[in-house]
Amino acid sequence: MSTPTLMFCTGATKAGTSWLHRYISNHPECHMRGIKELHYFDALEFQDWKTWIKMVAGRRDTALREAERAKSEAQLINKRRVAHDAQAWLDVLERRAQDDDAYMAYLTEGLSEQRLVGDFTPAYGLLPQRGLRHMAKLVPDVRFVYLLRDPVQRLWSHARMIAGRRAETPDEIPGRAVNIVKRTLRGKEEEIEKRSDYIRPLKRLRAAVDESQIHIAYYEELFNRDAIAELSKFLGISHAWADFDKRILESPKAEMEPGQWEAVREFLAPQYDGVREMLGRVPDLWDKNPG
Repeated sequence: MSTPTLMFCTGATKAGTSWLHRYISNHPECHMRGIKELHYFDALEFQDWKTWIKMVAGRRDTALREAERAKSEAQLINKRRVAHDAQAWLDVLERRAQDDDAYMAYLTEGLSEQRLVGDFTPAYGLLPQRGLRHMAKLVPDVRFVYLLRDPVQRLWSHARMIAGRRAETPDEIPGRAVNIVKRTLRGKEEEIEKRSDYIRPLKRLRAAVDESQIHIAYYEELFNRDAIAELSKFLGISHAWADFDKRILESPKAEMEPGQWEAVREFLAPQYDGVREMLGRVPDLWDKNPG
């Protein structure tokens, strides 16, 4: 059996990566494990194994609990598969060391005739060039996908997601989201600020990886047949049916305070200008941003 194409989706957070992961996972020519974000290369680069071991162990335990409450045979099978895949990946992470063979063995376990495997970890966009070069040389055929979203919309979605995690009740989410944005503008939410930067990750990616191995797409233009056909061609797979109406892991609903949108737009102005300069254009919807 020939080595499959290895696909990495390296960003951006809250830019459609979960929807794209669902499309690839359901594609008959792709073989995806039950854990979307593996965090192997960032754990290796930053030696932060503990964080991701805890995350994957939690994912396993959640899947086991959900399996006990499964209401159908299909749901039971799916939850058990996720738990199995989480434990298998946990076994790799717990080595706390570089083991590219184990990484690839995990991705290809159960592979039959499928031609593509993948790892959707937006945190890889924060890696230095040496980490990206390491990824690009892992197997003969490696492809990178990077999704961009209107910077204000992305930050606001990210803030709502974090608010949902921090809130004790749903009623707290809108207020927490507004405060998270305020904190971001004051430099108090480092992770959100880092994930809001497209320019540095794209420069590093394009410096480390051959342009022919990179596909950059816009969230605002992703959910249509032409965009998915183009992406599928880049990945070397056929164009399959996609559910464009389905949103995956959508952030909780909330509204910004008056004037906050304008403040965020000004804060992120270098991203709008930088992407336009680097890629030659941005979607029309970016320029119609209320900010």
